[in-house]
Amino acid sequence: EINTEGGWEASASISLEGDAFYFSSNREGGYGGKDIYRIIRLPNGEWSKALNLGSYINTPYDEDFPFIYLDGKTLYFSSRGHKTMGGFDIFKITVDEKGQCSDLENVGYPINTPDEDVCFILPGDGKRGYYSSNRKDSYGEEDIYVINMPDEKVPAPVVKGVVVANTLHNPPVPAKITLTGNDTKTVVGTYNTNPRNGK
Repeated sequence: EINTEGGWEASASISLEGDAFYFSSNREGGYGGKDIYRIIRLPNGEWSKALNLGSYINTPYDEDFPFIYLDGKTLYFSSRGHKTMGGFDIFKITVDEKGQCSDLENVGYPINTPDEDVCFILPGDGKRGYYSSNRKDSYGEEDIYVINMPDEKVPAPVVKGVVVANTLHNPPVPAKITLTGNDTKTVVGTYNTNPRNGK
């Protein structure tokens, strides 16, 4: 479902839990140029068919270099088709569990310039972003740049575990997990374990 005959699948990113895979492709049936697609791991362990993320993110021009942040919903990508400063600019968008996109945002200057700004990644602590650009101060063609992110970027916490039944072989069980704030009353988020493996 990822590689196609005659298409160009150029770049990809997989979620922290390994259950969602984002990639770019210029396959037939898209909106034009390269589009961003997603496949997800189904409860039976198989991968779904490729889903084009739609016209809110994809344009008649190129959308490429997806990067899904460790929160599993913030997707960074580069685009020539949205309002850019010139060439490729880096954008971020929110993607929900059904693949619906919202809150499109150009990350702006100083990351984006009139040059080609692509391949943005953000490590887990959210403090420094890395990307590629061919701006005038490069050593030739594309160089890799690092930028300190604004202080208001809140690192996304990561909690890992497996929910199992308290029986002889400890099989994984589906569970609903509710995360609350320090006051134990404010619900911050609700999550479901993977019924296949309990993660």
